[in-house]
Amino acid sequence: MAEFTVRTLGCADAADYREIRLAALKGTPQAFGSTWEAEAERPLSHFAERLATSVVLAAYGRAGVIGMAGYKQHGGARDRHKAFVWGTYVRPDMRRHGVALRLMQELIVSAAGCVEQLTLMVVEGNVEAQALYRRCGFEVYGVEPRALKGPAGYADEILMVRFL
Repeated sequence: MAEFTVRTLGCADAADYREIRLAALKGTPQAFGSTWEAEAERPLSHFAERLATSVVLAAYGRAGVIGMAGYKQHGGARDRHKAFVWGTYVRPDMRRHGVALRLMQELIVSAAGCVEQLTLMVVEGNVEAQALYRRCGFEVYGVEPRALKGPAGYADEILMVRFL
């Protein structure tokens, strides 16, 4: 089992967040709504701002940042009891070492202090991610057809929820 730690990132960690975010977008482009090309050009301040408006947890191993998962609480008067989980990613060489599970477990604990439910979207066909989320107590509540469009065409996204 690989040794790693998990902690919440702050604005001062923008470079680490940028590094893992770009690795995610480059390594698994079909899993994200944004693209590497769109985000690689953004200044470091953009990544710091995202850390200021969302909760992002990162896993660190011997080689530095190896994974991430984030959530953002809704801000409306009637939906602030919810948060949206986004950006879950683990570097390929660190997969199957419990990194994603630990990130999600710690994310759930963190979110339980401020929201009542978590929602997320996962690209249909990403069975590993779907299994992870089910293991963490998320349930499917729908499918958004043609949610993403890329060079290979459209991809549906499975909508999942976990009540805290």
